[in-house]
Amino acid sequence: MPSLPLYDMNKKEVGKVDLIDSVFAGEVKTHLIHDAVRYQVAKWYQQRTALCRNRTEVSGTRKKVYRQKGTGQARHGDQKAPTFAGGGKAHGPHPRLVVRKLNKKVRKAALVSAISMHQQEDRLFIIDKLELEKMSAKQVAKCLDAFGLKTALLINTADSPKAENFNKSSRNVPKVKFLKPEGINVFDILKFKNVVLSKKAAESIAERLGHA
Repeated sequence: MPSLPLYDMNKKEVGKVDLIDSVFAGEVKTHLIHDAVRYQVAKWYQQRTALCRNRTEVSGTRKKVYRQKGTGQARHGDQKAPTFAGGGKAHGPHPRLVVRKLNKKVRKAALVSAISMHQQEDRLFIIDKLELEKMSAKQVAKCLDAFGLKTALLINTADSPKAENFNKSSRNVPKVKFLKPEGINVFDILKFKNVVLSKKAAESIAERLGHA
């Protein structure tokens, strides 16, 4: 069971926090992480809306361009053929739904792998409370500066007005993203080099993934 330092927002160590192995010290399976990222990206772009009009959809006459024989040119029907400028596109893209499936156990294992990778590489910081008396992006930036971080993924609960002040303030800090524990995903965890989470958020993640 990994035991990590527990900090306050000024990076003063205030204790230790014990994390469960099954979530924060699991085996890092890079192939599952790869599958999860592809699944997530496919979900964003699963509705392909590109459309090219074919020869039945373009406007124009269906009259034969010129007679069949005697012109010395290739035989043609109407001017909607793909060989003519303004004609229909042959075999062009049409709207379609692309579905990539990934079962729940694989998604959970990929998420555990991503979290465990950050923990093993000392890029996971746990803070006792991520709270502010009033909204202030400057205070959030000051907290990150104390940890020597310019960019990070912030994970915090929203169970109090002070926590909400911190969460809303973090949205105005450049190169920082805020997520609630229930919204964590492999793509965002990999996108940010460092992950900062509150103690309550760590407990929520452990409860969700440890018993899923």
